[in-house]
Amino acid sequence: MNKSFLKSLANDLIYSIAGLIAMNGVMQFFVAPYMSEHLSKVDGDTFLFFMALIGLMGSSFGSGTNYARMVISTKRESTNGDYDWFLLFAAAISLIVTFVGMKMRSLTNPLLFLGISLVMVMSVLRYYSDVEFRLSLHYRKFCLFYVLIAVGYALGLLLFPLHRSWIWVILLGETAAVLYVAIRGTIYRGQLFAVSSFKKQNWSVMGALTLSYLLSDFVAYADRILIPFFGDAGDSYVFYAATVVGKIMALMTTPLNGVIVGHLAKYKGKITVRLFLGILAGGLAFIGVMTGATLLASHVFVYLWYPGVYDQAKGLLPIANASQVFFFASNTMMVVVLRFAPERYQLYLGVAYAILFFALVVPAVILWGLWGMAGGLLLINGLKFCMISGMGLYHLKRKRYTEEW
Repeated sequence: MNKSFLKSLANDLIYSIAGLIAMNGVMQFFVAPYMSEHLSKVDGDTFLFFMALIGLMGSSFGSGTNYARMVISTKRESTNGDYDWFLLFAAAISLIVTFVGMKMRSLTNPLLFLGISLVMVMSVLRYYSDVEFRLSLHYRKFCLFYVLIAVGYALGLLLFPLHRSWIWVILLGETAAVLYVAIRGTIYRGQLFAVSSFKKQNWSVMGALTLSYLLSDFVAYADRILIPFFGDAGDSYVFYAATVVGKIMALMTTPLNGVIVGHLAKYKGKITVRLFLGILAGGLAFIGVMTGATLLASHVFVYLWYPGVYDQAKGLLPIANASQVFFFASNTMMVVVLRFAPERYQLYLGVAYAILFFALVVPAVILWGLWGMAGGLLLINGLKFCMISGMGLYHLKRKRYTEEW
């Protein structure tokens, strides 16, 4: 791995982190605390519930299509239409998810249905759209993309006294970023629904990656989906506050991993067992350091921005933050493994992860509430990291990768 590669990677990571800090900073330091302060406990739980569904659709369908395009670009031909048809399918699914979500929350307002559906569709497109800059490795524009989201959120929040709806806050941010790509990029140009001769193969990759992200990322949003049905009003915000610093880091997983994918796609070397063990050792060190750092930061952050729930949340902080760090590290390790292993490995892992969640976490939530959620998530995220590492070592040894990077 030469110095120019490492320098380019470092520069791109800096731009990516800057953009992500802008977006997540506005969301976590301003939008979420503002909603906690100005919405009732029931409405606050509803806000977090639908933000979880919106995030899950974006991170599964949007990121699945995004990563599929990255992977396919190294193997064969594709057209914008291959991905646009899949995104159209995701838009239809978004309508169904919104309808079911409203039924679960006993909501019937048709305007609310239209608003949430629109935000969900735009979120899917936003998660997909940054592939424009990953493919070209233009990470200054990648940074601007996320800054525009932050500006949109901030503008929507400033106008909140006029519209009184969290939907407009999120919609302005998502739309600003998508319009930027539509105007300045290429992925929404040309014959939007003209497909390539490899459309079936490409749709297969998109479907597999989307399903795997759906299975794994459901756990990242599960607290806001499940807690309203097994806890008291306001418990969602208690757990959200306990995990918010860890979530800020975990939310950076998808875009930051895109930087790694982009550079690994351009690099033609191979990963050896020795190099993978070095990456694994670095990952374990990262987990230890970041667990301590997020724990300290969480005490300060929750005390200052969520003072109303600090006493309830502070006991959960060590377990909750360790769980989020393992989630982040697992997803990053999966990106490395996919550099040399088949995409189906991610699907296998997603299925195993979902089984562990429903077998261990759901009963724990029912029995022990917030403590059951925190402990169960730490357990399965730790197991996820071990499974990914084990799969990587197994594949490398089976294929006998011996060339050095």
